[in-house]
Amino acid sequence: MQYASVQDLMDRFGERELIQLTDQDELQAVKTPRAQRALDDAQAFVDGFVGRIYSLPLMGCKKPAPEPGDPHAVQFVPPPQLMRICCDVARYYLHIHLSPEHEVYLRFKAAERELQAIADGKTLLSCPWGGAPGQQLAGDAPGEAEVYSSFSRRSVSDDDLRGFA
Repeated sequence: MQYASVQDLMDRFGERELIQLTDQDELQAVKTPRAQRALDDAQAFVDGFVGRIYSLPLMGCKKPAPEPGDPHAVQFVPPPQLMRICCDVARYYLHIHLSPEHEVYLRFKAAERELQAIADGKTLLSCPWGGAPGQQLAGDAPGEAEVYSSFSRRSVSDDDLRGFA
């Protein structure tokens, strides 16, 4: 499942900015392969954090998508927060030089902090339509892991306790 598309980048940051970032020579059109490469790299970056808590690839959020004849149809979409984060990271990757106070750099650092909170189990991915976007790995969230224990039968008799006061 792709977390974001080139169209998502254009919707968030505008076609003009993407043309400037991907077609620096001619400034005529968005160079889709360059933008897609940034998105692929961003998804790999995101998966590095998310994969510490969730089994990859994510299943996605079950979003209602009624169709004629099937009012209960659904589609699986990425969690909205991952789409936003992926777009912010891809945008950062498309820039060449950024100062630490540049808005793009600050958004990248905020995305990185949010991903770290997810990886640390302090924040969970959410689906606005209910449910979970994927299977959590056992033991990474409170109450999620199965605990197996094995105890041998022990008997204590008076003979075993002889000599203890």
